[in-house]
Amino acid sequence: MTVLAMCPESDHWGGWWGYDGYSSGPSRWGDNEDWTICKTGKHQSPINIEPQTLLYDPNLQPLKLEAAAISGLFRNNKKDLTFLVNGHGFGVNISSGPLSYRYRLYQIKLHFGRQNQTGSEHTVDGRGFDGELHFMAYNTELYANYTEAQVSPRGIAILAVFLTTGEHDNAAFKTLQERFFIIDKPDSCTDIENFPLADLLPESTDHFITYSGSLTQPGCRETVQWVIINKPIYISHQQLNDLRNIPYQEWMDSNTRPVMPLNNRNVRTNINFRKRSRLCSMDVSKKYQVNAELWRR
Repeated sequence: MTVLAMCPESDHWGGWWGYDGYSSGPSRWGDNEDWTICKTGKHQSPINIEPQTLLYDPNLQPLKLEAAAISGLFRNNKKDLTFLVNGHGFGVNISSGPLSYRYRLYQIKLHFGRQNQTGSEHTVDGRGFDGELHFMAYNTELYANYTEAQVSPRGIAILAVFLTTGEHDNAAFKTLQERFFIIDKPDSCTDIENFPLADLLPESTDHFITYSGSLTQPGCRETVQWVIINKPIYISHQQLNDLRNIPYQEWMDSNTRPVMPLNNRNVRTNINFRKRSRLCSMDVSKKYQVNAELWRR
């Protein structure tokens, strides 16, 4: 029988910020003296992905992701839904792709909206998705824990996966869905054991878009390498409706931060949309190339 579990203590400023309102919404996060970078930072996230400006980098290799079963706490913290992954054993490691170090998964955050195509933090050509999953990992080669890594260079890697609706239930998401009625109180938690992580990811994570940015919640530290997978996962309409009906979420429309200016950052991809002959495809490119279009969904 699944029951409530004890939640970890919230951080000092956890109750102050939000997604709505003049006094505590995203435009005011930077007023807090500990979070001034939310207002002054030049490498903030999320961003709008502009297909015509993507840079094709042929040197970007596929990600290496150990998609093992995970256990931990599933939490309704009133701002989002978070899966806090147990840190025992070897954990789930992420490496390669744009990453020079090995990163370990420590939590999964779920962003979503009340209306269709309003729940993703990143947008594609100005268009949003129904939700966005953030698989957050910290650099285990340089830092002892994620708290240290979040405020340190090359500390965090986040795999972002868009969420949209399909005809069938998603089996892994159903495990979360079955616990929605348990975490229906303010700041409530429940245990999850042996969660099939691979089933919450697209079948392939080989192709992606990547850029350097920040955490999308306070304190907005610019320590993140973002890896946005080019395929979404699909959940049923009923699963999306159940998600939207979870009580005690302290926001009106969505728990998403508005997109931030790119400020001359490069956004790279290993997806080559150019149609080439077999002979041309054998050439080794020494320069980035601008893609003509984004991935097809």
